[in-house]
Parts: sequence; structure tokens; C-alpha cells
Amino acid sequence: MKNKKGLITGIIIAAVALIAVAAAVLIVVPKQQAKQQAKQQAEKLANAKAGAAEIFAALDRQYVKKGYDKAPEDSIAAVDGFFFKLSGGETVNIAEEEYNRLKAGKPEIKNVIYLIPDGAGFGSYDYANEYKKKYAASAVDGIVDGIADIPGVRQATPITTNAISGRTVNGLYLDEFLIAHADTSMKMMGGHSATDSAAAGTALLCGVKTVYTMVGMTPDFAPAANILEVARLEGKSTGFVTTKCLVDATPSAATAHLMRRPDQDGNAYQKDASPQILNSGIDVELCYGTDGGYVKSGLKMNDKLIINDDRAANHGYTVVTDVKSINDAVNSGAKKLFSKFQIDFGALIEEGRDLTKTNYNMTTAAWNTDYQGQHILYDVDAAENDITLMDIAVAALKVLSENINDPDGFCLVIEGGAIDNAAEGRYVKESVAEYLAFDEVFGYCVNWAMQRTDTVVVACPDHDSGGFYNPANQKKAPEKANKAGAAFASIDELVTALHEGSVPDNTVVGGAALGHSPHNVPVWLYAPEGVREDILGRLGLPGDASRETVRSGQYYDETVLDDRYKIENSDIAHAVLEAAGWTKLEAATKQLFVPVYDALDEGRYSYGTFDEETGVFRFANGAEAVRNSKTYRDAEGNTHELSAGLPIFVTNPASYKYEDESGRKNAKKGEAAATFYVPEELLETVLPKADAD
Repeated sequence: MKNKKGLITGIIIAAVALIAVAAAVLIVVPKQQAKQQAKQQAEKLANAKAGAAEIFAALDRQYVKKGYDKAPEDSIAAVDGFFFKLSGGETVNIAEEEYNRLKAGKPEIKNVIYLIPDGAGFGSYDYANEYKKKYAASAVDGIVDGIADIPGVRQATPITTNAISGRTVNGLYLDEFLIAHADTSMKMMGGHSATDSAAAGTALLCGVKTVYTMVGMTPDFAPAANILEVARLEGKSTGFVTTKCLVDATPSAATAHLMRRPDQDGNAYQKDASPQILNSGIDVELCYGTDGGYVKSGLKMNDKLIINDDRAANHGYTVVTDVKSINDAVNSGAKKLFSKFQIDFGALIEEGRDLTKTNYNMTTAAWNTDYQGQHILYDVDAAENDITLMDIAVAALKVLSENINDPDGFCLVIEGGAIDNAAEGRYVKESVAEYLAFDEVFGYCVNWAMQRTDTVVVACPDHDSGGFYNPANQKKAPEKANKAGAAFASIDELVTALHEGSVPDNTVVGGAALGHSPHNVPVWLYAPEGVREDILGRLGLPGDASRETVRSGQYYDETVLDDRYKIENSDIAHAVLEAAGWTKLEAATKQLFVPVYDALDEGRYSYGTFDEETGVFRFANGAEAVRNSKTYRDAEGNTHELSAGLPIFVTNPASYKYEDESGRKNAKKGEAAATFYVPEELLETVLPKADAD
């Protein structure tokens, strides 16, 4: 019995020991597993952090090349299920919630739509706003009666109250997005009290103040990159559309680099305009003209230098001539569009169209060529099948966003150019109708952008034209119909007459200037939340910028502008590009325009020699680049094509003078500039790195 009890006791003790051992195992093993898992997780985190650090280092290099000191603070990365941000130059692990907050706080901007209503200052803006506010009350299904040309015949573009989804507006869509007023003065006045469109277009699109008649150039005779060139450096698709011709000042500022705007000077400048535009790589170029090339009727030029439909087609463009061909091209998936829009005034008049307007200059030969006076029909004169700004803007946006569908995005510049033609002469009916039509295009673009989170829409006139007064205040310059007729007593009387179609063609209303005025102009912006605040901050604007804060009063003669909301027109492109994280304009200029030859100082550079007659620059090692050509040859004779930029020769053979701020005359004939520039990309290909440096 005693032995049996001992046995039982031994068994119990053994069992207890086994249980203890098992319990110990159950405790120790999970701890070891947890420790092992923690170690593996730490290693995984460390590897992910190292991967994120590499991403941020690459981002740093990318941003330095774009002209920034470093990648933006709070840049984010997700690697293997871990989340990181860049903070003070360090890679910091963050929670997924913070990652999502940072990502949502400032969305990536892939697209920029830049609209320029040429000559559209506060006076004509207020005329159009008053008109729409009055007749929006009687809108049918969101359609407002547009300006009437004659009783019962209204402008071509439908005027709406609901083009922006979720909003019903009574006035202009533009009025909902006013953020500032811009100073349009030039860098050096050159004796002119108001800017021309060349200098102003250069300020808006290249971000530099320059002098009268220059496009894409600084006052020091050096080329400056424009916003479309920045977009192409970013690998984006690009487009430019205008109611005017491509050689007009604003289009030239977006497409070429010339000492003189090509519509106002001779062969020496025009011969560079067409190849620069055709070889620039712009995907969509829609405008008036191009059939006659870039030559005024009195000039002679080799046909090879003239843009026309055949030349454009040879560069891969689908050439469109009317509304039907535009729609057919877009619907068939065309990815490159170029226009050949011509107006046969004789045929239209034979059809009974009332187009006997002095400001169409139909009695001159200029309408047979591309010249600054040309534009598509005023919206108030256009019929159902005539081309409008809306037609070409919608086509360009569809080609860029749908047909091309570049994952990197696009940049589109849209000019309402004919506002200026009308406003310069203070032709009230034509200018107000053009402004209303431009506003519809702005509304369309904003609505398109609001359906996404990656698009900025910005708009600013290049300058004011006409300086329209409140009719009730007219004393010295009453309204008159073709220099004869009674003045309007009030804005309401004027608006009513515009609606009824009782305002004769070319009726002139009072204003500060026949031509351009020096008055500041409105600036409008739509951007996603976070990006809008960034742009305002970069422009030095208060966060409450709006139509209620920017100014008080209306019209040129009654507007009081608040200086807290004053900006320079040359600051807009910088702010938009930098808020989007695109290449800075200064960095783009350095990448696209490396000087390699100076005809006025041949010892200045040692890269090679340039033959002005043939346009060929020959490097010392035998590589060759040709003026205004996208292709070049390396030292072994292999041909390459540039992804962005062109070799250009900036020269000034014609007499050209201006006054600097001290009143001193500069730049006598033949002494301004004679420099050959090539893109950095070309140098990196044709030269050893040491030579390229």
C-alpha cells in the first residue's frame, strides 16, 4: 500500500512537472515567436524606410534639376505597407492616417489651363457682367439671351447659368473666381505708357517683364522659357488655341523666341517664327489663318519658310478647316491638330451676311495673309456653322485629355484674342459679346477641372484696352455710332440696347484710351483645395481673396483697387508652376537655352562655328545642329531628335532702340544680339561630359 501511494505521489509529481514544463513552453515559445516577429517587422520597416529614403533622394535630385533647393517638405512615400514623410531632410515613419491626410491636403497637379482674354480689363468685364446679370433672370433652361447683332439674331456661343456643375450663376463665371489685380507695366517702358501684347504675353507666359514688341525674350536679348516649354520638359502634352492668328503677339509669346513680334516686322523675324512654331512639339495649334503663311502681302519669302496646311501635315498634324473637320478629327482620335481657318468675306456678303465692319479691314490685302488684324468672326457675327472660341477650346481639351491621354498630364493656353480687337476701338457690341463668349469657355474649363483633383485653371488679361467708363459718367467721349449718334445715358440703357440688337456695328463708347490703357487687370483662379492656398501664398495674397475683397466700385473710372491684392502679371506663371511642383521657369531657361556661339564676340565660346547663311552650327568634334530644327547629328553622324527645345539663333539685324529706366538709349542697329543657343539635352549627347560642362 505504501508503495502504491508512493507511486501515485511520483506520478502526480511527474505530472505536475510535465505541466510546469508544458506551461513554460507555452509561455516561452510565443515570446520567442513574438520576439522573432518583432525582429522581422523591424527589419521590414528598416528596409521599407531605406526604400523610402531612396525615393526621397531621387525626388531631391529631380527637384534640384527643376530649380528647387530640395524636394518639398512633407513629401510622402508608401513602401511595403509602411508610410513615410520627408521632414527636415529625414525619412520619418508615419501612420497611414497621416499619410492619407497629407496626400489629400495637396493633390498632385498634372494639368494647367491658362486662359488669356486679350485686352479685357475691368471696364469691359463689368459691361459683360451687368449684361448677364440682367438677362439671367429670364434664362430658359439655363440659357441666357446673348448679345444681339440685329433684332432677333444673337451671338453664336450660348450664354449659360449652369455650365459649372452644382452652381447657378447670374453674372459671369469669372466673377466667382476673382483673386487679384495685376500690374501690366513693362520692365522698360521704351516711351510707351501702356504695354503691348508681346511684352505682356511674355510676362504672363514666360514670367519675365520685357520691352515693347519682344516675344519670349528678356530685355537683355536672351530667350526665356515659356509655360508650354516647361510642360514639355515635364513630359506633358501641350496646346495653344486663339481666335487670332499664330503670329499675333500673345500666341508668339507662347510659341517662339524673337526680338520682334513676327506680325509687325519683316522677313528677318518671320523666317524664324514658322519653323519654331512647327518644330516646337506643341500637339494642338488652333487659330485663324495659316494658309497665307507668316508673310504680309508686301513681303517675299521662300515657300519653305511658310506655314500652310501642307507643311503642318508634314509635321504629323491633322489639318482642320471648319467645325465639321474639327469634330471629325477629334472623334477619330487625332492626337495632333493644326488649323487652316480662312474667311471668304465676299462669299458671306453674297449670302446676305452683314459684315461691312470697318474693323474687319476687308478693304486691305491683310486678310489674305496671317496678320495681327485677323481673327475668326466676332461671336456676335458668327452663325451656327462658323468657328467659335468654344469650338476650338473644347476640341483642344478633348485631344489633350482623351485622345492623347498622357499620364503626365498637359498644359493648354487659350486666348480670347478678339476681345482686344473690339475693345481697342471701344466697339461695345463686339467686345461685350467676345467677353461673354470667353467667360463660357472659362466656365467650361473650370467645370472640367472640378470633376478631378489634378487641374489648375488660371486666367488673366494681358492688358486693358479701351478703359471703358460708366456711360452715366461720360463727358468728353460720349457713345456714338460710327462717329454719329446719341450717347447712352446709363449702363442699363446700354445693356438693353445690346440685348435688343439696336446698337449699330462699331458703336464706340467712352473710355480712357483708343487702344491699350495702363490700368491693372483682373486675375482669376480655380485650383483644388490646398493648391489654391499655396498659389495665393506664393503670390503674396491674403487667403480671403475674392470679388468682394479685390476691389470696390465698377468700370475703369469707378473701380478702387485694394493694394493688398495687387500682383505683377509676371508672377502668375511662377506661382502656378511652383505650387504644382513643375520645373521652374528659370531652370527651364537654363536647360533649353545654352549659349554656344556669339557672332559679336567669337572668342566668348569655344564650342564651334555657325554659318548664318545655312543655319548650321558645327561643333569642334564634327557634330552638327541646325537652326530651328528638332533633329541634330552627333560626331559619328548619327541623327537624334530633341524631346524639348530647339537650337535658335537670336539676332537683331534691324534697327531697334528702347529707353531704359534712366532714359538712356540702347541697342543700335546690329549690336543687340547674335547668339546661337542649343538645349542642354543636345550638348549632353554630342559632347563628352567635361566639354559639355
